[in-house]
Amino acid sequence: MSVFAQIDARLAQFATAQQAVFTRDRNGDSLRPTGPNGTVFEERRIDWQRDEFNLALIIQPDFGGTDVDSSKWHLLALAWKYVPGGSGKRTAMQHLVNGRPFGEIETRVEELLAEAGTYLNGLQARDLKPIIDLRHQREVRRQRAERQQ
Repeated sequence: MSVFAQIDARLAQFATAQQAVFTRDRNGDSLRPTGPNGTVFEERRIDWQRDEFNLALIIQPDFGGTDVDSSKWHLLALAWKYVPGGSGKRTAMQHLVNGRPFGEIETRVEELLAEAGTYLNGLQARDLKPIIDLRHQREVRRQRAERQQ
């Protein structure tokens, strides 16, 4: 039985209200093994667009180590947009649940969906920040160091 059995219907309702795509498991696939021990995992994702923003609500287990830790779950509200002219991607993210047991998401699903909807649908362009490319940062530091010499 799916860990999401108690909340899938509510997630689907939220997706319908947002005119969003509701995806069960990564890329729509069924459960699949990952990591060195072949651990299976589930996740849920709701994607939609508002104005120039891409918005997503993601519920997934922890991927912090070499394997999936399904005792810790994350619920993320994520927004991004691509900026023309080569300046890259701008994002905003809020961790609504960070590394907690799944039961917390299940118990608070109504509150969490309301909070995610308010956050994501209230974002303005100024709220999105550029993604810092580490290679670009190193290059900028190298160039600054050369100028100072």
